[in-house]
Amino acid sequence: MINRANQILNNRRHPGGKKAPRRRDASDRPLREQKSPDRAGQLNRGSQQWIPFASYCTTGQFMDLENGYKRHCSPTAAVNIVRTLKKCLEDNRRPNESSDEMFLQFAEIGRRTHIYWNQDILGHFGGTSNFLTGIFLRSCLRAAGLKKRVRVRFHPWITADAVERALERGSIVLLQVYRHPKYKNHHMLCYACRRTDAGEREFLLADGWKPGPLWVDSKTIGHGHYLTIRPV
Repeated sequence: MINRANQILNNRRHPGGKKAPRRRDASDRPLREQKSPDRAGQLNRGSQQWIPFASYCTTGQFMDLENGYKRHCSPTAAVNIVRTLKKCLEDNRRPNESSDEMFLQFAEIGRRTHIYWNQDILGHFGGTSNFLTGIFLRSCLRAAGLKKRVRVRFHPWITADAVERALERGSIVLLQVYRHPKYKNHHMLCYACRRTDAGEREFLLADGWKPGPLWVDSKTIGHGHYLTIRPV
């Protein structure tokens, strides 16, 4: 499936109708620096394959559905994961379900299994169980018809090196950060990694707050656990 994603990327056409030159999978050349397509004067390395397919739904767009939702960053991340995978694995076609329908389905899965609690008590109780997020995500992928097409694995301790290696191997990374200075306890996605001219490492996030890509330095990804979601 990773090769399929690269074939889609290689067959995209430039303006004027010429085919893009064929290139090797970025995961096969993790140490080679290449020109960044989205910011002049910078270099990048690591996996870039998810960028064309990345989804950036936010918690804000779902919070007023039905009777309202709270602490719903994990169901939001699940929507972004499924939309990204479907767009990549199904020849760049948009998912048939709307984002709202997908969110409601996933939130209901979480509530039915008692993994997601739609409440916020004193800022501490509610949301998705950190230690059961893998089970929740696999259930969402099964509902979306993707369970046999991807592998979900739990990993302890977020580090910049570990996240970069996971991206280079072709995974989407779900970050479970704790006591983050900006996000507090939060679940968000990491799609890509790159290096600046100064040698600094930056990560591309779908943080569930900003409705678009967010590049942050390695310190901003925070501390906690992470899950990898990789096509098989």
